[in-house]
Amino acid sequence: MNTAQLKAISWGSALLFGGGLAAYVGNYLVKREDFERRVAASEIQAKLAQVAAVEKKAEDIVAYDQVHETLYKYNWTGKPPPPPPEPDAPKGPEVPAVQPVSNLLKVLLVRADVALETESRAVIKYTPAARVTLKDQTVVKHVGDTLDAPNENISIAAILPEGVRFKFADSSRSEELVNVVEFEGRIDMSALAKGSSLLFSTPASFPRTTSFDQPPARTVSLGPDNWVLGTEDMLDWERDYTIYLTEIEHERHRDPATGKYDGILLKSVPPGSKAAAYGAKDGDVIKSINGHPVNSSQEAIAFVKNNKDKYDVWEVEVENKGKTKFVTYKSPKKKK
Repeated sequence: MNTAQLKAISWGSALLFGGGLAAYVGNYLVKREDFERRVAASEIQAKLAQVAAVEKKAEDIVAYDQVHETLYKYNWTGKPPPPPPEPDAPKGPEVPAVQPVSNLLKVLLVRADVALETESRAVIKYTPAARVTLKDQTVVKHVGDTLDAPNENISIAAILPEGVRFKFADSSRSEELVNVVEFEGRIDMSALAKGSSLLFSTPASFPRTTSFDQPPARTVSLGPDNWVLGTEDMLDWERDYTIYLTEIEHERHRDPATGKYDGILLKSVPPGSKAAAYGAKDGDVIKSINGHPVNSSQEAIAFVKNNKDKYDVWEVEVENKGKTKFVTYKSPKKKK
């Protein structure tokens, strides 16, 4: 198809369109009055009256129960029905979760007597997890005692210097050791048992020197940081040292540079207390005894007890406000 043919087709189409438009406009002008005449309302009503009434259409909504019965009960799809659900297995008695003993209680104090196990004592305090209904949650226990309800399946197997070892009615469960916690405040010993002397009554023996013809009854100061222990004071300490410990506020001390425990901080030493009578002051940090580092009160007590027959002199390293000193305590002896 060449250019002349395209031009001919274009002009022919334009003439046809123009002729049609001219005919439409001419027809409108001829019948303009008819097109613009308003239809009377009576004529509209007459026309509407000629229209036949529409019959009521049937409802398309079907009840859900009928659909469910058709699709599921009669299974019109031809697929096999699903198997019925298996009945729930009968539930047996609930097995309580096994909790570590350390979640049930804290061991506050121990008195471990290796020679006579019946004289050993442990002061424990129940935690809310133990669900014990006692009025006083702090109790004293001996070797062989069971814990209070509902924990009767746990008993005390041994009381050791470092803590208490517990055993269980279930022989398949291994024994568990709970260490002694460190005190960071005073403890009311009167609430622990009737008669505080019953708690820790096992006597301890102190070695004696031949330095004195007659040992002093009360502790004597021989000079700054130098003491001779009195025999009566020693007996008082042997009998009631746990009570004297509660007279002072003490806690484990951390080295500010390393963050590691490095001693025992005496936060508050009240005047008139046994510790004050032995020269202790607020802010003292006990670092070692006879060169043995101590990081807790329990560790210090255990060291003294385990070495009471070895040493006559106890040299205590004390730090206060950055200054270090050594305080010496001598045990008096009668001449043989």
